[in-house]
Amino acid sequence: MTIIKEYHVAVGPFIFSVHSDISALHYYLEKHYKHCLLDITEEHFVDYYIEVMQGRWYRRLYKPQAIFKFNYYAPFKPLPLNQAHALLEWGMNWVIASQAHQYFILHAATVAKGDQGVIISAPSGSGKSTLCAYLVSQGWTLLSDELALIDPDSMQLYGLERPISLKNQSIELLKDYFSHEKFSKVIKDTQKGNISLLEPVPNNVIGSNTPIKPSHIVFIKYNPNENCYSESVEPALALTEIIRNSFNFNVLDKAGFACARKLVALTPVSYIEYNNFQLCEREILEVINSAKEDKLAYAN
Repeated sequence: MTIIKEYHVAVGPFIFSVHSDISALHYYLEKHYKHCLLDITEEHFVDYYIEVMQGRWYRRLYKPQAIFKFNYYAPFKPLPLNQAHALLEWGMNWVIASQAHQYFILHAATVAKGDQGVIISAPSGSGKSTLCAYLVSQGWTLLSDELALIDPDSMQLYGLERPISLKNQSIELLKDYFSHEKFSKVIKDTQKGNISLLEPVPNNVIGSNTPIKPSHIVFIKYNPNENCYSESVEPALALTEIIRNSFNFNVLDKAGFACARKLVALTPVSYIEYNNFQLCEREILEVINSAKEDKLAYAN
């Protein structure tokens, strides 16, 4: 018997209403989002209504499918049913990136050490989620592994409290740092390769109630032939990369440019190529500590 369930999921400053008739997705939401689920019997202001449902009845017998819809609109082609929870994550990313224009949105992971926020920006496949997961395993606080939300007025970062998406070799690599039950079942042969979602640690996440100032921007690239190479990035080049990695720069227009320029002016920017987690973390911490010392010296 097919059961349709509704969940109210609080992720950062947003509340999603999620409908699904897929039992595997029910399990995924109740496990990986358990710290974000709201009481469905209480009234909430829902920002976005989405659903991930099985395909038409005849597809349930032959190559079952999952379909994502936002406000009854399907922005993507159906995917195999076993990719339903990946489809949910991609769909939520798409909704936020295409709708939440009160924020300047970057394709970036965001973490924090104490009150120091770090934006880790890179194209897909460059290892930002892998590095993000490693840093979280070392006590850093997770904001997001995929989307950096920046308030253009306060220039603060907002967290999203969502699972970390790991791909291919990074899945087994990160199992050395997290208990295996934190990982979802591996989804094979997606458009991005093999994927597993890493459940966030509730005490190690930042949500909408705790925005944080960014203290460092780092552009990264995984390089198997480089232990750790780092250099500072000139403001003009940093601005170009920030604009290139923004989801909604064109929508925000002048406000987007002003936010990007202010971000680069206020925040040290570096570029790191690495294949060693520990050295990369050390390099990021050195930049953060150096910036703190400079601020103290300036204040005195």
